[in-house]
Amino acid sequence: MTVGAAVRNVWRDLSPAAGPPLMPLDVPFRPRLAAWLPHALVVAGALVLAGSSWHILLTDYALPNGWAATLSLVHASALVLCVFRPMAGWWLSLALATVTALAVASPEPDGGPLWAGPSLSTHLAVLALVALRVPARVAAQMWALTAAAATGLAVALSGRDDSPEGPSRPGPPAIEPLVRDAFPSLTEVLLVTGTVLLAAAALRGRGDALRGLARERQRRALLEERARIARELHDVVAHHMSVVAVQAEAAPYRVAEVPDELARSLATIRANALEAIDELHRVLGLLRAEDGPAADAAPQPTLDGLDGLVDGLRATGLAVDLRVSGERPAIAPALEVSAYRIVQEALSNVLRHAPGAAARVVVAHRPDRVELTIDNGPSPARRRFRRDGPGTGYWGCGNAPRCWAASWPRARARTADSR
Repeated sequence: MTVGAAVRNVWRDLSPAAGPPLMPLDVPFRPRLAAWLPHALVVAGALVLAGSSWHILLTDYALPNGWAATLSLVHASALVLCVFRPMAGWWLSLALATVTALAVASPEPDGGPLWAGPSLSTHLAVLALVALRVPARVAAQMWALTAAAATGLAVALSGRDDSPEGPSRPGPPAIEPLVRDAFPSLTEVLLVTGTVLLAAAALRGRGDALRGLARERQRRALLEERARIARELHDVVAHHMSVVAVQAEAAPYRVAEVPDELARSLATIRANALEAIDELHRVLGLLRAEDGPAADAAPQPTLDGLDGLVDGLRATGLAVDLRVSGERPAIAPALEVSAYRIVQEALSNVLRHAPGAAARVVVAHRPDRVELTIDNGPSPARRRFRRDGPGTGYWGCGNAPRCWAASWPRARARTADSR
């Protein structure tokens, strides 16, 4: 890595726009205002620090009232800024700590700490708040820049002499006064800031570990639930569908003369049962796979299979008119599978709730989406609509398309009693 690339990486980490904002808590109870408790605590802490800093700068460091109030309020506002822009708040705090140190610096040797107590306290709070939300790499860079600023400040103040006689000799500050006057305070600043950053990084690491453990437990619970569902599907549904397929295949051989219509119906029943078993095996593979790619490797139905789906339903007596228009766009495989399932579920609803009705399926390809319209006429039976199932068919079909907001297919299905 070149020096320029390293500098760009550091600037990307320490840019004023970098760093995630402080998010509200996810509270499962009311009032929801409790979610903003961390923000309220930060604002309250900033007000306390501003008031104490104002008093200390005014009384202990003899700053003018206006200067003391301005430095205290602006420095405390850096803590509030960290809630929304962590790195911007840190830059502002570092600048204000340096300005305050220059404003209160004593001309006498060993005249006091390198950084004033109020500015150091506020800067430590800013460091802790930012380090809890940034990686350890960024925290180390923050400490390095803080050390560089403190070292530069120590060098500048060690050569400063505001006495009436002026400096004893021109030129850069001597090493002896620097070591005698500034080194203890510099060491104190570096140790305190480093300790705060290490503690914040440790808390962040512990929080990340706990969140990772919670995610892993949730993942294991989900996998166990999926495995249980897969076992039940395999033991119950797959068994019954296999019996249906075998009975449909054996039925023509148990009667001397079987009408052609009945033979075709039995063949259709067997074909649909075998197709259902294949689809069930795909679902079982998806449920049993921990990460999903193994199940995705199996062939999945697409819009190209609508002709076969419609032909199978026509064999059961359902009149279906399929129309496809437009140039087919490039869509995600998951969305295409969901579009197929929507048509399949809608036509199944026609069979269940509007027997004898004719259905019309229109697939309109648009440049950025696929529009589906599934419409049926009134049923000759004119029976009252009744929900036969749990009513989750379209919900199950819609889970995947909802992840593709720009390509969400619009589907419409009507039964005889919905007019």
